[in-house]
Amino acid sequence: MTAPMTLSHRPFRALRRLVALPGLILLALSFGMIAPTHAAAEGEDYRMVDTDVESPEGQILVQEFFWYGCPHCYHLEAELEPWLERLGADVVFERHALALGQHWLPLTQAFYAAEALDAVEDTHSAVFLAIHEDGNRLEDAEAIADFYAEQGVDRDAFLEAFNGFAVQNQIRKTGQVAQAAGVRGVPSILIDGRYLVTGRLAGGNAQMLEVADELIAEIRGEQDSQVQ
Repeated sequence: MTAPMTLSHRPFRALRRLVALPGLILLALSFGMIAPTHAAAEGEDYRMVDTDVESPEGQILVQEFFWYGCPHCYHLEAELEPWLERLGADVVFERHALALGQHWLPLTQAFYAAEALDAVEDTHSAVFLAIHEDGNRLEDAEAIADFYAEQGVDRDAFLEAFNGFAVQNQIRKTGQVAQAAGVRGVPSILIDGRYLVTGRLAGGNAQMLEVADELIAEIRGEQDSQVQ
C-alpha cells in the first residue's frame, strides 16, 4: 500500500476558483452551518464492498484510485486539497494509481516510480497540469522520464524504478484491491476497505466528498461506541 501523502503539492490555481463555492459548502457542512440535502444511501450514493483492506487501529483509511490521464481525476484533485486539509488526524489518506487498461500502465508506473524515489509530493500536481493544461501526453517511458527529470528527479534512478519489480508489485497489489472492491472507473474512493464511493454513484466530485464525509462520520461513531 502507498504511504499517506502530505499536502504541499503545487496549487491548482485555476481550478481552485472553479471549486470555491463547493468548498465553502463542504466547510459549512463540516461545522453544522447547513444540513446536507439527504443522508447517503447504500446502493445510491455508495456501495458496500468486501475487501481485505483494514484501517489502522483507531484510524480511518481513505484510499483514492486515480489515473493521471483521467480529466475527472484532475478536476477532483483541486477539490481534494481543501477537503484533505480539514480531515481529522484520525483519517489516513492514500493515493493509488490504477491501471484499468494497457495504455494506462506508463503513467501508473510513473506514479509508483516517483513514490519509490519519495518524489510524489514534488511532482504529483505537475504531472496533472502537464497532461491536462499543457497537452503533454506523456505516453512512453522516455518522455515520462524526461518530464520527471525536468522536475528535479534523477532520470536514471527514475527509469530504474519505473522498470523495476517494486513498481510492478505495487501495480499488482493496487489492482487486486480495486478488483475486490469492484472499481470499474476512476476516480473512486474506498473508505475503511468497505465503502466504495464513485462519481457515477454520488453524482459528481463534490458529492463524492460529501458522501465520504458522512461515511467517515459514521465510522467514527462506530469506533466511539466500541470504546464506551
